[in-house]
Amino acid sequence: MKNRIRELRERIGITQEQLGKKVGTSRQAINAIETEKFEPSIWLAYDIANVFCCTIEEVFIFNKSERKSRAEMSRGEV
Repeated sequence: MKNRIRELRERIGITQEQLGKKVGTSRQAINAIETEKFEPSIWLAYDIANVFCCTIEEVFIFNKSERKSRAEMSRGEV
């Protein structure tokens, strides 16, 4: 899942560590989300979006073709 965290962080002038403290997670977790190595929980995504005064959809870019739904995975559709 793509995201705009780095862009938004730089716009308001905060570090990964500062963002992590604001949302109750580590700098390493913010880095992993920013570099698309980890997808945040809906609650963490919500908290991150709130820091930037944005909606989740404004921070995270969902590409349906990149991810199968749980129903598709349980049916073995790959």
